[in-house]
Amino acid sequence: MHPQTVDLPPLSFRADVGTINIENRTVDLVFSTGAAAERMDYWSGKRFIEKLSIEPAHVRLARLNAGAPLLDAHSAWSVGDVLGAVEPDSACLEKKRGVATVRFSKRADVEPIFQDVKDGIIRNVSIGYRIYKFVEEAGKDGGLAVRTAVDWEPFEISMVPMPVDLGARVRGGDKSDTNSCVIVHSIDLSVGDADRMRRFRRALAG
Repeated sequence: MHPQTVDLPPLSFRADVGTINIENRTVDLVFSTGAAAERMDYWSGKRFIEKLSIEPAHVRLARLNAGAPLLDAHSAWSVGDVLGAVEPDSACLEKKRGVATVRFSKRADVEPIFQDVKDGIIRNVSIGYRIYKFVEEAGKDGGLAVRTAVDWEPFEISMVPMPVDLGARVRGGDKSDTNSCVIVHSIDLSVGDADRMRRFRRALAG
């Protein structure tokens, strides 16, 4: 089956707050573990399981490492929505996790938010990211198809009251903020395991 190209909105996924350095106003984050999440393809109406590959060749870290913004709940309408920034060159992949360090602004209006992070009141973090290539496998025993992102790009980190799915905003068909995403349909389940693995590896490389 030939690859399929679709329009895909920016997405978000929950991350975890880690070590806090009060003097430097920095927080270490785990921004992805590649955990599976159920998603909706709003163009087709189908649900699927999304996985984010944590292989170094599959994640574009340049925007995070260039000092991507730390936002207030994914809002980017005003400079006042910027709570801080990702520390340059702090984003990396290690032990099957994506990690980064963010630094909070010293602005007076940011101080209460940083205080709540220090106090453990604000615990939820979310990353905004785009996916440029999926490899899709049919679900087992009639289950949902599994799409593994093998080319994706985190572009911001947010402090949030709870994780949100930014894809939900495209229900009305708005494609003003989408990007092209190639979906490579992996193998026919009728073939043997060895053939299936070879085809899957070719799909990843392609």
